[in-house]
Amino acid sequence: MEASQPPATHILCKNCDTPLQGEYCHRCGQQDKRYLRSIFAVVGDLMGELGHWDSRFYRTLSGLFMRPGFLSLEFVRGRHASYVPPLRMYFFMSLISFMVMRALVDFTPQVNQDLSPEQQAEIQQQIDKADAVLATQKEPTADITPPDEEPATLNLDLKEFPLLDAEDEKLLEQKLKLMQQNPDAFIERLVGNAPQAMLLMLPFWALLLKLCYPFSKHYYIEHLAVALHTHAFLLLSFMMLTITDSSAAWLSTQFDYPWIDELASYAENILLMWMVAYLLFTQKLFYQQSWPMTLFKFFICSFIYVFLIAAAFLALVVLGLLSS
Repeated sequence: MEASQPPATHILCKNCDTPLQGEYCHRCGQQDKRYLRSIFAVVGDLMGELGHWDSRFYRTLSGLFMRPGFLSLEFVRGRHASYVPPLRMYFFMSLISFMVMRALVDFTPQVNQDLSPEQQAEIQQQIDKADAVLATQKEPTADITPPDEEPATLNLDLKEFPLLDAEDEKLLEQKLKLMQQNPDAFIERLVGNAPQAMLLMLPFWALLLKLCYPFSKHYYIEHLAVALHTHAFLLLSFMMLTITDSSAAWLSTQFDYPWIDELASYAENILLMWMVAYLLFTQKLFYQQSWPMTLFKFFICSFIYVFLIAAAFLALVVLGLLSS
């Protein structure tokens, strides 16, 4: 006797031939979707996905900036469909914010205008020489510090890096001298390393929260969601600070209104205070502990985090100098 066949009205999964009971196969999970179709249908689906993502994005963005701890609590409650996932939101904010900051921050070396024209020309000549050496010299072997230049102000004890051998220490010391002649290049390198440093700190910040709240009954992934949301908020805030500062500088060159800089400084101070308050309120609202305990743990976590991220920045700068 032949095996019974499913009714003709049933649609079979193209991957495992299981009769479908909905849009997705209950056996293998494949979606019943036809990919070989006209370009107009593909464009229509793309516009629909973008519209749906945009609605979630704006809802997520407003909650991220205005409501401390809200997105993390929604994630823990299982309300995922209405918001952009934490990891995707963090990577999006990381990409956009550092593109904006690299585009708006001026890394052109600034010469003190109070100096005489001869002194300005001499300093600019030294800066150009350092830029040329940085661009062409892979392994500097000579001391390029000008004889009349004051001793370097940036002093690093290379003994703090036990993993470096004598050759690496000498190479690092010589490249640091090059960077000291053009501090804007050092700042540019710090900005370039910021995404890696913040990404590196995400699991450590989540682990720090886990250790500070051992009896909160939250899984590590929930602490990681808090870390992703707070870091995305910090990236958004830094981008807003950069846009505000750059806009004020441009408007000051176009219009001679002293209140522009005062207004920008006022807005930046408010945003900086909101950044600190946001992190504090996030810990209070998410972990639901008393204010004295929240303040104590907030200061402990903040101190450890600043130390760790400073170490991460320093390590990335050293590695970048050695590999450049």
